Parts: sequence; C-alpha cells; structure tokens
Amino acid sequence: MEIINFFKEFYTIFFVWLSCFAAIYVFRKSLPFSYRGIVLLIIILSILETIAYIIGFNGIKNHFLFNIIYALRSAFLASFFNSWLYHSGIKRIIRIFLFIFSLFVIVNTMWIQGFFTLQTYSFVLGGSFILLLSVAYLWEVYTNEESKNIFRNPVFWFSVAHLIYFAVSVPYIGMFNYLWD
Repeated sequence: MEIINFFKEFYTIFFVWLSCFAAIYVFRKSLPFSYRGIVLLIIILSILETIAYIIGFNGIKNHFLFNIIYALRSAFLASFFNSWLYHSGIKRIIRIFLFIFSLFVIVNTMWIQGFFTLQTYSFVLGGSFILLLSVAYLWEVYTNEESKNIFRNPVFWFSVAHLIYFAVSVPYIGMFNYLWD
C-alpha cells in the first residue's frame, strides 16, 4: 500500500521516468555529441529526481538534491545551446555565464541560502538565462534564410519546450522560499 501512496503523492515521477526511458532508447542510436550529452543529462537527472522523490516521501527534506539538479541542468543546457548557437557574441556570453553561475552557486550555497534550503536564487538565475538562450536560438532559426523546415529540427523543439518550462517555472519556483516563510 505504501507504494500506491508514493505514486499518489509523486505522480509526476511517471513523466520523469517516461523521459528517462525515451532518453535511454535514443541514447542507443548514433547521434552528434551534443545530443548524446543532453540525453545522458536527462538520464542522470531522472535518476536524481527519483532519489529526491523517495527521500521526500520518507519525510526527509530533499531540497539539497534539487539544488544539485537545478545547477546541473542550467550549466549543461547553457553548454548545449553554446554548441548550437552561431553568434559569437552569444557564445562568449554563455562562457561568461557558466563561470559566473558556478561562482554564484558556490556563494549561494555557502553564505546566502545554504545547502539544505531550496536555492531559488540559483534556479531563477539559471532558468532565466536558459529562457533567454531558448529565445536566442528561436530568433536565429527565424532570421536564418537557409533554414528549411523548422519542425524537423530537434533543437527547435528542445528550445520551445525549455521556453515554456522556464517561462512557467522561474516565477513559480522563485517564490517558493517566500511562500514557505
């Protein structure tokens, strides 16, 4: 019966597992390096989220795991966009962001929000930047006269998905610590 209560409380884990199984299926195919990296990231994050849900179900505060998940996701997504965006100025901004974001996560962990509190500042900073990168990629595809069918471009769908995800989750998760207090 406890397993049924787990799935009632954490029903979103089905979507995490679905994306993980799809990533495992795709990982077996020969893909460019950037695709293989993002697929591997999905698998790793799915495993970490499953562990976080199990920890949370057992009554242990799991925010530290979500802090790791959010930091990894933001850093790897920025690196993914770095390999697909063409504008050299944006690529330079991504490299600067990766350095500043890494420092900010360390400072936020040590002195601002701590390791065991949900680091909403890091999530908002990383999520907002990924949101901007999604828009930048969509803008490049839109202004590129050589692009044929954008609906057959996997990075287009990836960008649209992250645009929608971060447009909703950045304000929502950004308010969590204030709502809990």
